[in-house]
Amino acid sequence: FFVVGLAEGLRRFKKWPAGATRKLVHIVPGILVAVTPIFLESKWSVVSIALLFAVATCLSIKFDWLPSLHHSHKNSYGTVFYPLSLIFLALLFWDSHLIVVILSMLVMAISDALAEVVGKKVRTPHKYVVASDSKSLEGSAAMLGSAFLILFLGLRFGGSLLQPDWQLSTAQCLWTAFITATIATVSESISGRGSDNLSVPIATSLVLHFMLVRFGSGMINENIQLTIGLFLAAGVVVLSYRARFLNLSGAVMTFLLAVTVFGMGGWRFSLPILVFFILSSLLSKFGKEQKKKLAQTFQKSSRRDMWQVIANGGVAGILVLFWNFNQNDLFFLLYLGSLAAVTADTWGTELGFFARNNPRMILNFKPVPSGTSGGITVLGTFAALVGSFIIALSGRLVAPELVDWSMVLVISVAGLLAGLFDSVMGATVQAQYRCPKCNKITEKRIHCQNVKTQHYSGVFFIDNDVVNISAAIFGVVAVWVSVILFFS
Repeated sequence: FFVVGLAEGLRRFKKWPAGATRKLVHIVPGILVAVTPIFLESKWSVVSIALLFAVATCLSIKFDWLPSLHHSHKNSYGTVFYPLSLIFLALLFWDSHLIVVILSMLVMAISDALAEVVGKKVRTPHKYVVASDSKSLEGSAAMLGSAFLILFLGLRFGGSLLQPDWQLSTAQCLWTAFITATIATVSESISGRGSDNLSVPIATSLVLHFMLVRFGSGMINENIQLTIGLFLAAGVVVLSYRARFLNLSGAVMTFLLAVTVFGMGGWRFSLPILVFFILSSLLSKFGKEQKKKLAQTFQKSSRRDMWQVIANGGVAGILVLFWNFNQNDLFFLLYLGSLAAVTADTWGTELGFFARNNPRMILNFKPVPSGTSGGITVLGTFAALVGSFIIALSGRLVAPELVDWSMVLVISVAGLLAGLFDSVMGATVQAQYRCPKCNKITEKRIHCQNVKTQHYSGVFFIDNDVVNISAAIFGVVAVWVSVILFFS
């Protein structure tokens, strides 16, 4: 609070620009917070103060207080994400790995800030846009280099100060710093509206914790697996981007998801999601010319963006992280349930298009035009069942001791029910719009050459991505309930 007050005073009386004072507030408190584990014993002190600061910054954004604290040129919530990231780090790592808390906060405070400063200072930066914010290659390079340096020096010389039994070699410190800094930089590139203040420390902490635990337990093969997973993810993403399965934001998000699944989950988790991604991407290209007729109806194109990747694979990725912290076999079954759900939805949509008869509304079974949200066909329903069955079968191939034929049936049915649940949501709560120019009902907010559509039905903020995430969660819950009822 003292640094915030100082920054506000400099802005008002010394006429410092808001961008400069905001960086002061970003860097100095970040460094101060990073060293708090050395002086404070209880994580609850840090959590309480961070929560207080989060509430204060929410109020300052709402009422436009303290311009020195916020972006003046865009709608940013970075000052809210900042203390939330500290709460996340303290709750997960304070009691076991203080070095993770310290280094993750330093990377956010220094490297993240340096990326923006360098990007603005370069005369002719090579800019790119992944999500909503413009980034620069020079800024990303500064982020990568500084994060690597902070992590290496912190691991090499700071670890032994916090843990007397610290045994990481120089080579292991270099290895860990490189992998972690790479993931942190990619996480920063895809952020928008200040979300890098959350994504960077979370990504840094998860990778750092994974590698330190494996080195400490002598499981170096798992760190090799993570490294191979990083390069494998990069290869898959490059090929998918060139094949036009993904746009740029989708490619970057797929990289982060693939590193999580390939690197932390191993082959057992990798095969099912590869089956989903490859087969579903190919299906999206099948009958491309015929599907162009519905291009003005559906919200998204066949090239997946970051939100589609999150909607289809985000729940699965979170389950891999849960399994990483607590290697309970149930998480793998729930993982298959989430993938079966999104596969059923994707296959039902992609192949249902080729049904000879018009789809029928799932609520009353009355005929509706092709492409109508909530419309189902016999062919699409059968395709949904086949898709979820293939995901369950892939799970049996990699883990037959967990996925017997009765579990294959459970996962297949759970995926089908999730696909039908997706259709029900599409028919009831998904937002639909009417184009004032052609009077067509569509999922798009812009239609007929940049004509803004009017809200027609459904809940305004529930789009196709929200529906897909809900279906994935439904698949998880369906498998979980089935396990409790029939396999306990």
